[in-house]
Amino acid sequence: MKKKKTEKDEIDFENGVYKSDWLSKIPSWVVIIFLKYWAAAAAVFFVTIGGLDIGIDYSKLDDTTPAGIIGTNLITVVLVSLALALLFNYAVKQVVFLLHNRLNNTYIFYAINLKGFLAFIVHLLYMFVLMIVIYFIVIWFGYNGWIINLFGTSNFGLEPFSFGLFFIVVDGVVVIIKDLCVLLHLRLKYKKQMKNPTPIIKEATPVKEN
Repeated sequence: MKKKKTEKDEIDFENGVYKSDWLSKIPSWVVIIFLKYWAAAAAVFFVTIGGLDIGIDYSKLDDTTPAGIIGTNLITVVLVSLALALLFNYAVKQVVFLLHNRLNNTYIFYAINLKGFLAFIVHLLYMFVLMIVIYFIVIWFGYNGWIINLFGTSNFGLEPFSFGLFFIVVDGVVVIIKDLCVLLHLRLKYKKQMKNPTPIIKEATPVKEN
């Protein structure tokens, strides 16, 4: 019995899928969405609510004038974007790559599937753009009193649990658009190849000498 189980595990591993534990039975999209939510909530928590623990004191910033409020919000957006880029590029993305195989294309659940230092730069720019969008969403929800703050106080309108949900929605829209663009590109490429197939070059028949 043990031998049969080992042989089955080896076959699964050769096919690019390893299913020897209960964790591997969880769908990849569930794992990735959970990690995205955790990373987004953690970034906001450590930069805003837990900022004092890492040396960020927002009480020293001027938030009494319009210019001071804009400057404070801009600093918050930049710091949260940096935290998001670090967590997603060096944690979430690595899990996406780890789960990817021939039978499980996890790249379709992630926006930036790049490697190297360039991936971090692209992540930083991507997170900054997402933060700008989420910033206005947070303002709108906060203005209507729709944000439930479980911590009792709010740092500049950002709250980890609601921010995680906003991030999942906005990032999900971007991922869907990216996947549709990739699918459209592949279909156009396939149609182009069908219209102009690569000619098959046959080997010339050698001439027999008399």
